[in-house]
Amino acid sequence: MIYALRKLIAFVFLGGMFWFIYQDLDNIDQPWFKHALGLITIAFASFWLLIPMVVVWCRIRRRRAQNMVRYRKWLDDGGLANLRPHSSMNVKFRAIESNEQIFSHEKGTLYVSSRFPGIDMTARPVGRPSDVAFPGNQRNFHVCQRTHCYITNRRIAFDGKDLDADVPFGELKSFSVAPGGIVFALADSVLLFTFQNPPIAADILRFARAQAPFGDVG
Repeated sequence: MIYALRKLIAFVFLGGMFWFIYQDLDNIDQPWFKHALGLITIAFASFWLLIPMVVVWCRIRRRRAQNMVRYRKWLDDGGLANLRPHSSMNVKFRAIESNEQIFSHEKGTLYVSSRFPGIDMTARPVGRPSDVAFPGNQRNFHVCQRTHCYITNRRIAFDGKDLDADVPFGELKSFSVAPGGIVFALADSVLLFTFQNPPIAADILRFARAQAPFGDVG
């Protein structure tokens, strides 16, 4: 988003500069005219650097506030006390192992930082995640859109077209909540997945890990 905003500002600035010079060509050699161009350039640099970051910061703050409102409502409605395993008949994920229960199912976008088993990295576009959803991630990720994410009492499973990957709890080193999803840290890769409400998904994930059979959690 920052990149797109800066392109827009640059386009507007160049158009405005052209119009300003074209309207007063007779004074182009005058000192005051050169000073005016210099001030306009300084103003452009300030807008180009600051405005996109301010817009993104405001959107991040708004997203986090919305998440917390929904999270508090979820807690007031009972939160984890009302959590029940999904029936395998109500989800498309069929690769259920013995003694495995599904606690959460969401559809979103998966970002993968490096080669990961079960994901065809050559067939996926490469790009950066949203500056609002996952701020601070500057690297390019392989993007897997329209992906189903299942949180069970044994693993996090990702299922989609030409995609069948999972993260057993024993391989999950840590995870953190972002404004638009959750960042999963593995030994040699980083996975990002968009959730409708990351704080709720994080609570469910902690609960699911606590229900894991002995030896499944590293």
